[in-house]
Amino acid sequence: VESDEENANEKFKFIEDIYSMSWALIIGINDYQNVDPLSFAVDDAIAINKILSEKYGFKKEHIRLITDEEATKDNIMNGFQEILLSAGEKDRIVVFYAGHGDTYPLPNGGDMGYLIPVDGEASKEKIFLTSISMSTLEELATMSAAKHILYLVDACYGGLTLNTRGLGSEQTPEYLKKMTKEKGRQVITAGGKDEKVMEKAEWGHSAFTKNLLKGLENELADANNDGIISGEELGGFIRSGVNIDTDGQHTPQKGRMGSDVGEFVFISENLEADVAD
Repeated sequence: VESDEENANEKFKFIEDIYSMSWALIIGINDYQNVDPLSFAVDDAIAINKILSEKYGFKKEHIRLITDEEATKDNIMNGFQEILLSAGEKDRIVVFYAGHGDTYPLPNGGDMGYLIPVDGEASKEKIFLTSISMSTLEELATMSAAKHILYLVDACYGGLTLNTRGLGSEQTPEYLKKMTKEKGRQVITAGGKDEKVMEKAEWGHSAFTKNLLKGLENELADANNDGIISGEELGGFIRSGVNIDTDGQHTPQKGRMGSDVGEFVFISENLEADVAD
């Protein structure tokens, strides 16, 4: 067993080489004040909190979990500001949001996507004042010194401009070493506008979070089996899983904010699945 554990820890050292600290902001909202409630968004947030702290080396004191009545626009913005601006240039950040999203059609024919906080309103007149625009998230990502930011947005909305050009299809160790040195801001979202978040009691989660957890729990998203889950691999895994679970009604989006090419990575701290094999 010792050699297996050493093996697992050896792999995890790669995380310690490329990241100084890991931060997470996790938001889940079921009980909206002005919008229809959701059933599993809070459970989704709690499950992500658990897996990041127990399996992926995120320290509890660097995770901020905000749910239901705490998830006001002010509290969420404070959380964003605190975490995105506290992180240093060798740090990584995960932002997970489970809740409602909405899309505001712009006069020029484009769209602006919004995340709706617990006190937010989706009406055309109020959305700008009461909700959080995706352009705000882009701005914060630009202002943050962090090396890698991964936005996991379990909400459906439009108007997100993502650079979807794929990077290296072959994720060789050399390629990953190179890409983990570069800055990067990656986004994986549940679906586009005119789609509704799909939750099922038998899953106990939304389709998006069900597949996100599945991808991280036993390293199933590790497409090339190298013990490393890249943001690119995770996005691909979620996309195909959600497509199957929702009979094609949902197509998760994945891509990058801006032109930075860095690759966010997850490596299990305990590699239990490998040790059990």
